[in-house]
Amino acid sequence: MESQFNTQAYGENQPSIPPGKPVYERIDKKILKQCRHKSERRWYRFMVFLNVVIIAAIIGWFVYSINDNMKYVEDVAAQAETAVMNPEDDEAIENLTESTGKIPENIQYAVLIIFTFIAVPFIVSYAYAQYRSMSVRITEKTYPEIYAIVEEYAQKLGMKRVPKIYMVQGNGTLNAFSSFIPFRQYVEVYADLLEVAYREYHDMDTIRFIIAHEMAHIYYKHATMHYYYSMLFSNVIPILTHTASRTREYSCDRLAQLLSGSDGIDAMMSLTAGIHLYKQVDKEDYIAHAKSVRGLFVFCYNLVCSHPVMTKRVIALADPEKKSGKLY
Repeated sequence: MESQFNTQAYGENQPSIPPGKPVYERIDKKILKQCRHKSERRWYRFMVFLNVVIIAAIIGWFVYSINDNMKYVEDVAAQAETAVMNPEDDEAIENLTESTGKIPENIQYAVLIIFTFIAVPFIVSYAYAQYRSMSVRITEKTYPEIYAIVEEYAQKLGMKRVPKIYMVQGNGTLNAFSSFIPFRQYVEVYADLLEVAYREYHDMDTIRFIIAHEMAHIYYKHATMHYYYSMLFSNVIPILTHTASRTREYSCDRLAQLLSGSDGIDAMMSLTAGIHLYKQVDKEDYIAHAKSVRGLFVFCYNLVCSHPVMTKRVIALADPEKKSGKLY
């Protein structure tokens, strides 16, 4: 995939590349689109629709009850005035306390909507501050091999800027994720996963796939403020939000295969068998086992998982026809 073309050859969105660095050709958008799970867009639209319905229902309930709400506010105001004017009147204070403890549900939900929309940017920014202050940022000087992978993928995906990537101590947890703050996305990789690349097997293919998966979330806009807002309240419905999430994971797995050139199965095995033993797992034997894992309770467990169960996920990765993975 390495190319001698200059950045103008494949679009204005290409991140600026200092002289002397490898230049990678941007992947055609049609190919990137084909990596999406066939149901992802449909589930996204459905969840957005539900989100709008929930918000509209609460607003409609609030408007419908506006007269009762006004009466409630006037009563509380009158009781508050009485309590202030008669601070020694225990009954007045008790009445005020009782009234303020019985806020109409439609007001509570309306306030919750407003508060949530306002609070989200502060919550995600606080989380970012936590990760940034407790992590090691991966740069050209610190873990340069990892940073080079991020730069490569940013070029191939036509990103305007290279997302920041951090390494955090996970205390044995094997994980990586992409997230966002207003107008920016970033990737967090747990330190134990990087041991695969730097200590255990020098397995850069596995690291390339894991980073590609997280970069895919950023490319597909899964890790953005507007995407989060668009499904904010419909995400409270467990089975629906988990099903929609599984479509996103399948999409990013497929794009990660394209970006990394790896089948991704070793990456899945590192999350399953651990960084010290995953290389000893026979892939064909595992796939044969995975195909035999079925039944009602497997179906039920997968139904409430935000990620496809590992057996289904590996079967999808191993599919030579690159079909969309099974949601159920």
